[in-house]
Amino acid sequence: MPAPLYLSLHALDFAAQSLVRLRPELRNRPVVILDGDPPLETIFALNDRSRSLGLEAGMSRLQAESFDGLALCPRVREQEESAFTTIMKCGEKFSPRIEVLASPEESSSGATLVLDVSASERLLGTPEQVAILLRRNIDIAGVEVSIATSSNAYAAILAARGFRGITIIPPGQESRTLARLPLTVLELEPEHQETFTAWGIKTLGALAVLPENALIARIGQAGYRLQALSRGEFQHLLVPVEPSVDAILSESTELEHPVDLLEPLLFLLGRMLEQIIVRAAEHTLAIAYVETRLILEGAPRREHRRVVRPALPEANHHTLLKLIQLDLEMHPPQAAVIGLYMLAQPARPQTGQQELFVPQTPESGQLEILLARLRKLLGEDRLGSPELIDSHRPDAFRLVPFAPHADAASLATGGGIHTSALRMFRPPQVVRVEMKSSRIITLFLDGKKLPVHKASGPWKTSGAWWTNSSWCREEWDVTLGEHKSLCCRVAFDPGASCWYLVGIYD
Repeated sequence: MPAPLYLSLHALDFAAQSLVRLRPELRNRPVVILDGDPPLETIFALNDRSRSLGLEAGMSRLQAESFDGLALCPRVREQEESAFTTIMKCGEKFSPRIEVLASPEESSSGATLVLDVSASERLLGTPEQVAILLRRNIDIAGVEVSIATSSNAYAAILAARGFRGITIIPPGQESRTLARLPLTVLELEPEHQETFTAWGIKTLGALAVLPENALIARIGQAGYRLQALSRGEFQHLLVPVEPSVDAILSESTELEHPVDLLEPLLFLLGRMLEQIIVRAAEHTLAIAYVETRLILEGAPRREHRRVVRPALPEANHHTLLKLIQLDLEMHPPQAAVIGLYMLAQPARPQTGQQELFVPQTPESGQLEILLARLRKLLGEDRLGSPELIDSHRPDAFRLVPFAPHADAASLATGGGIHTSALRMFRPPQVVRVEMKSSRIITLFLDGKKLPVHKASGPWKTSGAWWTNSSWCREEWDVTLGEHKSLCCRVAFDPGASCWYLVGIYD
């Protein structure tokens, strides 16, 4: 079994860094991030220049305003979340197992991650090479971090919190490396902080050499944990972040000049869609639907929204882009476009095992393109799957978007339930019927005179008399022939005084 190796990165004053990342003019100024309800805001985060002036977290806004040249900025969680997402993406390039120990929260102004890079030396290089490459990637994103590596997860975490730059802890040197760090890297409870201050304990090295039994007797089992942390011996079970399947993927771009032609719009949409599919493929996911938002020129601000929803999750770039093209050709924007937004819902791809003697079915993506082309030619209301309407009217149905059933296999085999099916004639066949005492005795079908063995009916139905599509009919179920093998349904239309063969039972 390979030796464990952990890499931890810590961004000090992360809230302030996320602001300066988007506002470069504040890099050389003391910056303070305020949080809370005005006028009772307090300092949530600050950079090194503010700290050198004597400012501290928790000070009130009034105290901060007494310092000259200070940039007072409100806390913007969207900026912090965006910067934190950038750090996570950089970390995911080196390891899929990442645990978040501190992120943009109410009580934390820093960000701490720990990566499991065990058994990856042949792929990524030595621990020092991995740390240098990771820090270079994050520096490009505009965030300054401290990085430490160790065979003990929490030793790497404490070293990243306490040392600036890159720290490499060789195996067996954890206690010696952490000895000079202050106790503040442990994030102590207030009562423990008061106790250690009264004892004169200020560093991890001083805590590590205390008698273990006496320490536990005075402050309980927390003393055992804190001393194990200070020695770099605490065993931490890594709980990696699991990607959320329901997380919406998005891309956006603003155009320098309005665009009113579909071809350049499709070029831009294709680039955005490609980025979304790549991000979904990193987690072995496909796309359930794509929503396209086109920001139109003019005031007030208008959006042209269209949603493409394949019957099955699709991962093919050409198929999704073709569906978007056909949809926009049917529903073009009514003005020039100045901005593009694309949202996509990832989902688990659905795969099916073909049976040996079953004909090959078309790919779902090709079927979707065919349906989109037919929809463009015929109209959206003339293509889909038939769905029965809760009505007494014969043949009453409507068209709904095509979607395969999840239990299509059981429907194909009948699911173990055998039922009779009425095969309808469209249009119904005109037949001649002989009756006696209001009962059907003979039916003439295809030039043959067939005696009626048994008849059930009539069932009289009518409706929609208040519209032009009113209907009224009488129906019978009859068995024909000497062998009683043919069962069918006939109907009489009083308005036309005509008999019809509606269908045959299978």
